[in-house]
Amino acid sequence: MGARQQAKAQQDADNRNAFIARTRAIQTDIGARQGLESELGSMRAALGANGQPMNAGTFELFQDFRKTRDRERSIDFGNRMMEAADFRTKARNSGQMAKMALPVGLAKAGQPLFDLYELLR
Repeated sequence: MGARQQAKAQQDADNRNAFIARTRAIQTDIGARQGLESELGSMRAALGANGQPMNAGTFELFQDFRKTRDRERSIDFGNRMMEAADFRTKARNSGQMAKMALPVGLAKAGQPLFDLYELLR
């Protein structure tokens, strides 16, 4: 019973960690999107302050910058979501261990009882 309770506690902890990891992934994604818009706004302001009009060259530069930042953001978001998936997998495994704890415990206890029975004979 102790092993079952320990496995259930581990499952609960892993479920909490999965939720936290997913929340961090969402926060990271939102922060990266806000950062990108801030950087693009700063670039537009710098170009405007220098009197440079938006033309095809600057538009291309902005598009390349946006693609690079989007790729970085999506890789970071994917890594965070994989971390959440790992915790969910650990929680499922802990749940299976909790289900099997009682039969395994009985099997382990059965052998010493059998040895005692043999000694008494």
